[in-house]
Amino acid sequence: MGHLAATYTYTSSSSSGAGLAVLLIVVVALYFITALGTYGTYKKAGSYGEPAWSAFVPIYNWIILLRIAGRPKTWAWFLLMVIVPYVGSLAFLVVAIIVLNDISKSFGHGGGFTVGLVLLSVIFWYILWLGSSTYRGPAGPTGAGGTFGGARMPEPGYPPQQPGYPPVQPGYPPAGQAPPPPTVGQAPPPPPPAPPSPGQAPPPPGQMPPPQ
Repeated sequence: MGHLAATYTYTSSSSSGAGLAVLLIVVVALYFITALGTYGTYKKAGSYGEPAWSAFVPIYNWIILLRIAGRPKTWAWFLLMVIVPYVGSLAFLVVAIIVLNDISKSFGHGGGFTVGLVLLSVIFWYILWLGSSTYRGPAGPTGAGGTFGGARMPEPGYPPQQPGYPPVQPGYPPAGQAPPPPTVGQAPPPPPPAPPSPGQAPPPPGQMPPPQ
């Protein structure tokens, strides 16, 4: 009887160990598949996502994600909330949703895409990486003023304005260029007054000079 009990216990332990090993392999594979899509998204974010290999490193990938989203690096301390059972994990989930919403806006998407990043992160990270989305700069508070690691990236389709060159006022030709000819039906502008001859006093203001 004891041999039968020992055999049953050994078989149950072996089955549990094999199931745990399979579960561990699935979790690790899922982690690396998700990290690969995150890596491609980090590469797409340019200097804000460097180093892109951080997507495979726990904790460090969260710090780089904060930079891309435009949130302060001090938010990395929120990772400690997962130590607190139940309440801490729920609070960190709220913070993660806020950051993912900033990521969505940084790539030109809205709240619907944020829901996809939260519920189907494996698929939506690859959509950000391989899709037509472009990184438009950090959308969070620290990215709004361009103070997180450098100037904010310009919006696509709008060339940057050259500093030091004021805009040309309409109706005034540049210096050294003759004014345009008058249109049909418009009187030509009066000729400029002739300079006074030597020894002759200039006319008072508002009075035309005598004919030469």
